[in-house]
This record gives sequence, structure tokens and C-alpha cells, in this order.
Amino acid sequence: MRHVKMVLYGEPGVGKSVFASKAPKPFFITTDGNYEFLEDFGAKPENHIQVNSWAEAKKAFAKDFSDYSTIVIDLTEDLFKWCEYEYCRLNGYEHVSDPGFAKGYDITRNDFFINICKILNQEKNVILIMHGITYSVKDRRGIDHTKYGPTNRIPDKVMDMLEGRVRYFLRAYMTAEENASGKLIKKRYLSLVPKENEYGILRGIDENTIPSDIPLDFNIFAKTIGLEMPNNNVAKTVEKKVEQPKVVEVKPEIVEEIKPVVNEHKVEVKEEPKPEIKEEPKVEVKEEPKAEKVDEVKEEHSALDRKAEMLAKIKEKMLAMQNKNK
Repeated sequence: MRHVKMVLYGEPGVGKSVFASKAPKPFFITTDGNYEFLEDFGAKPENHIQVNSWAEAKKAFAKDFSDYSTIVIDLTEDLFKWCEYEYCRLNGYEHVSDPGFAKGYDITRNDFFINICKILNQEKNVILIMHGITYSVKDRRGIDHTKYGPTNRIPDKVMDMLEGRVRYFLRAYMTAEENASGKLIKKRYLSLVPKENEYGILRGIDENTIPSDIPLDFNIFAKTIGLEMPNNNVAKTVEKKVEQPKVVEVKPEIVEEIKPVVNEHKVEVKEEPKPEIKEEPKVEVKEEPKAEKVDEVKEEHSALDRKAEMLAKIKEKMLAMQNKNK
């Protein structure tokens, strides 16, 4: 079974945590203390753990997640900053750059990335939630362009490493749309296909066959990418059981209605045409044309005989005239 490995970023309050709470059997590792508000959307208090340091987060990563299908980290950038702070506190540094030669940066980034990978490598759905930022970039003509990306509290190099370990790196956003009565309503969307002005990635899906933006709802997201949800299998089996008896009931009704109609037509066709064919045409058709033809033939013969007699008489007269002249 395939699993969702995902980074979801967006402005605060857009609905990222609510989206993740609708994933199959989620367990939250939270840093911001806002999980209690998810209980209004059906989240259960026992399905989360609140961490307040990098050390507590690593202990949470070692938890037994066998009863859950999805692991959610909310928020990811807090863990990274705690990782840097803990390194400095344990070693007596004021800043992560104090060891020199980028040593502190490498140590903290590697520690953070290795432990996040322990979560990503589990046979579970994993959703890493981050805040998003909006910034402007000037092109070569000096025109400003608005761009959207994940938090800048995690360095670009670390963000690139995370992007390379997930299948979906997507942005959630909110718009105000006017309804039929003219009232503005907030609507939340998931940018499923990253745009040119968005940081993101979508792997293993043909972008031409899916919508570029969908409502920010995990069930719609799962249906769009073809992810099998636990409840879908139950619904399919119920539908099949309901459909079968309907087909069996319809067939005998159709047969009973057709049979009497066919029998009635057969009786009507056999009774009517027989008496009409036997009575009328035979006597009239045979008598008249024969008499006409005989009379016509006799008249023709008599006319020929007369012509022959006339020609014979003319020949006799001609012969007599020739004999006299001699």
C-alpha cells in the first residue's frame, strides 16, 4: 500500500492542521499548543503529544505508532529552531556559528534531518506542516513578482533535503469569494499542481490529468491522487449487495408483460387474410382476356385473306393485259 509523504505549507489559520486531522487515524506531534482547537473538528485528545524541546521531540519520534496510520508534525520549523538552540545550550555557545568553519550548522542540520527521516521512513502517511511566506522578486526589467514559499526559519539547504524525501510539497491558501447574495465567503484551497510562483513539487502523477487546485479537504485530495481510504472499501461492498437484488426483480416482470402481447398478434394475423384471397379474382381474370385475344386474331386473319384475294385479282388483270398486247 502506498503512503502519503507530504510537506504542507501556508499562511497561519488557512486550515493546514484541519486538513491533516482528516487523514486516516492521525497522531499529532505538536509544538504550538493549538491541538485543542482541532477537537471542534473531531480530533481526539489522546491522539496527540505536545512537545516543548528538541529532546522531547526525539522521544516522541521513538513512540510506537502501530495503532495509527498517519503521523503529523505541527510545526516543523519549531523543531529545527529548537534543535539549534539545544546544541548551543549544551555546548555553551551563544550562536550556532560560534564553533567556526560552519561546524555548528552541519551538526544541527544533520541531527534534525536524520531524526525527521526516521519519521518519513515509517510505513505510515507522514505530513510535515510549516508556515508559508509571501515575498517579491524583481525580474531583469525591474518588475516585481509575488512568490510563495515555505518558512524561511529552515535554511534552503535543509528545505531542499526535505523536498527530496517527500512526494508532495504543496501550498495551502485562502481566498475571499462573493456568493450569490453578494456576501464575501472565505474558501480554502490546495494548490495541487505547483505554479511558477510557488515553491513545491508533485511526483508520480500526470499533472495534465488532475485539477491544478482543489478544496483543502483530505478526502478530496485522496480521491484526486487515487489514494485508497479505509472507508472507501466498506462503501463499495455495501453498494454491490444492494444492486444485485434489483436486477433479479426486474427480469421476470418484463417477460410476463411481453408474452400476452405476442400471443394476441399471432391470433389476429392468422384469422383475417384467408377468406379474402379465395373468393374474388380467379373467374374474372381468366375469362375476359382470352375472348378478346381470339377475336383480335380472327379479324387479323380475315383482313390478310382479303388483301391476298385483291392482289391475286390484280395479277390476273395484269397478265391478261400483257397477253392482248402481244
